[in-house]
Amino acid sequence: MYTIDPLDPLDQPEPSPGSPQPNPLGKVTLINFGIMLAYMAFTGIAFRNDSGGEAGLASLIFDATLLTLQVGANIVIGVILLFTDQKHIGKAMLISGLLMAIIGFGACLGKAAMVG
Repeated sequence: MYTIDPLDPLDQPEPSPGSPQPNPLGKVTLINFGIMLAYMAFTGIAFRNDSGGEAGLASLIFDATLLTLQVGANIVIGVILLFTDQKHIGKAMLISGLLMAIIGFGACLGKAAMVG
């Protein structure tokens, strides 16, 4: 049965059983950006009290490692879901992984400019 998600528009009609699945790209991307924001904020706070340039470098390496793991997980899960009945979620995971790679590493470079 179809349930209304909190992120769905209020005036959206319930889909009929034969209708195509709704596009989950926005929700998947929002969740990924939330995860990225959480660990970038955590590493910014965790390495803030350390002195010297090494602390900033450690924060950037930690961010880049976590971002690489997140993008890799998106791609692997997306490819796996492409071969199931949830192809629409698999496509959303692949596109979101690509967006995370582009925007996330740009955010790492921005953080490097602020630290250095």
